[in-house]
Amino acid sequence: MKRLESVSVWQLFQHPTKALRRWWRKPSVKSEFIERGFFVMIAVICGYIIASTNIVTTIVQVVTRSNMAQTAIQQQAVTITPTTTESSSHQQFSSTPSWSQDFRTKNSGVPDPKYWNTLVGPALNSNNEQQYYSNNPENLRVENGALRFIATNSSQLSGYKYGSARLETEGKMSFLYGRFDITAKLPKGVGTWPALWLLPADHTYASLSPEGNPKHYKNGGEIDIIEAVGSDQNTNYGIAHTVSDVLLRSDGTGSYAKVSVPNSTEKFHTYSLLWTPTSLTFEVDAVAYYTYTRQKGSDYQTWPFDQPFYLIANLAIGGTWGAMDKSRFASGIDDSALPASFDIQSIMYYAYIGSTAVE
Repeated sequence: MKRLESVSVWQLFQHPTKALRRWWRKPSVKSEFIERGFFVMIAVICGYIIASTNIVTTIVQVVTRSNMAQTAIQQQAVTITPTTTESSSHQQFSSTPSWSQDFRTKNSGVPDPKYWNTLVGPALNSNNEQQYYSNNPENLRVENGALRFIATNSSQLSGYKYGSARLETEGKMSFLYGRFDITAKLPKGVGTWPALWLLPADHTYASLSPEGNPKHYKNGGEIDIIEAVGSDQNTNYGIAHTVSDVLLRSDGTGSYAKVSVPNSTEKFHTYSLLWTPTSLTFEVDAVAYYTYTRQKGSDYQTWPFDQPFYLIANLAIGGTWGAMDKSRFASGIDDSALPASFDIQSIMYYAYIGSTAVE
């Protein structure tokens, strides 16, 4: 095949239209084009396009590969960054407890009166509970490495049929933010109602409504770290109570989530609250199952949790929730399941060390 007269590559690249026009005007080129040049011409034009495209493609590939590399780095970071609560949320709290009650090495004794008040008397509340709280060792004692709240079917003062126990740190210990880890084993039996919870140490918000008004109690808030009932065995509820409950729900039920805790009546599990200026996170065995979050601009009606609270532990019998299972037991209480005990191995409190800024 005869070789076509050439056009400078530089001319073609710099001024493709002008160069091709000059080349086309040559008679020999025209005749050869007619004879064979059509396809060659197409090849030249395609070569130009490909050459230009390769430059752009190369740039695009470099950028794309750069972006892909960056994405890979980000994906790798996400993959290797721990996502468990233990390694992230827990970093907002001291690694060493600033207050603790550890019964694991104790086989006898009573709760330390330096920190605990022992309630003696009937359960004076609106829950219609059936227990009489006692400081009798039959109902409250340290034994086998645990603080034990024991519900019994035995005659009590004032005609009460059931005995049990309740402890409070009111006036002795209060807490503002922090992480609580409570290692406990829950009681078995329909009618049991164990709880470990927090109430305000003063009446800052409660006093905004008159006593006797349902809002008086709710104004201050309540936090339930452990709350369970025997009719729903192996389930725990994490609950944040506020006065907004009354406004949002006719029965005043708090904001909550429940979690399945297998063998909770047979084995000890750790129930935790991670309390910060903007959230309450509830965990079981270091796995979060519910977070109640402070909204921007919130006041005490939805976020009363900016004040000190004290700790309460008790085992109730019956009541509006504890005795709900009346299909099997007329009273909602299985007397044959008693005595039943709520056992606490330890309570650890870790101070909050994160930011206190809120919006």
